[in-house]
Amino acid sequence: MVRVRGEKVDLHSHSTASDGTFTPSELVELAHLKGITLFSLTDHDTVDGLPQARLRGRELGVNVIPGIEVTADTSFLGPGKRELHILGYYFDPDSEPIRHLTAFFKESRIKRNKELLARLEERGFPVTYAQMVKRFGENFGKPNIARVLIDAGFFTNREQAIDFLSSLGVKREKMDYRTVLELITEAGGLPVIAHPVTTGLSHSQLYCFLKEAKEAGLKGVEVYHYRHTPKDVAALNCMAKELGLFTTAGSDFHGANKPCIELGFLNVTTAQINFPNYCQIT
Repeated sequence: MVRVRGEKVDLHSHSTASDGTFTPSELVELAHLKGITLFSLTDHDTVDGLPQARLRGRELGVNVIPGIEVTADTSFLGPGKRELHILGYYFDPDSEPIRHLTAFFKESRIKRNKELLARLEERGFPVTYAQMVKRFGENFGKPNIARVLIDAGFFTNREQAIDFLSSLGVKREKMDYRTVLELITEAGGLPVIAHPVTTGLSHSQLYCFLKEAKEAGLKGVEVYHYRHTPKDVAALNCMAKELGLFTTAGSDFHGANKPCIELGFLNVTTAQINFPNYCQIT
């Protein structure tokens, strides 16, 4: 393992391969412009953008780590507004476990999107599934639909549009988090819990969950994220140290779909996180 201290990092971003507004190569160019040398493209449920991103990374000298973000089932956490996202790093994008993972989520996303767009049409919103696919491809998400609704004048901001879409009650089928951890690990990757505060757990509850997840194969936790307060960061760093987990940092950049979030705006370097750098640039 090669460790380079002081590199600027951003290990959480999304491109047009999912619900971002920058192409994979444009994202790497932006990372280069901002002085980010350790970078990961973590599109939702897909690795389609990785070849383009890694090629541009080699051209510009940006270390592009293979990444993905998937949404796990949260029913075991109890009722409430909860999210459980798992990031994967350093896996083999062409491996059978990753093909299985992405195929499952592609099918569940397509099924959800078709039903969601059908309900929108029933309510008089002139946005069809075919139109969305033509504009964004099959892996579009709620942020893409929200952007279309805002542009058409139905809503004034992203939060309002997303809340409305969520109120329609159309949900995706999701995997148990232990299965996600297993598949990423089988692909040679490192599974990491993304933005842990979105689980809705208290710090003490979160510690217990991370401890259980580590026994199931969890390797790291995203400590630095725009939704984390300084108190969250301090607590998560302590938890990671005690549990022996890697720590990561990411902006969760989506381009115009999250206009207030800039790539690399957290200004975190490798000196602040405990994350392996296997030096992918060749």
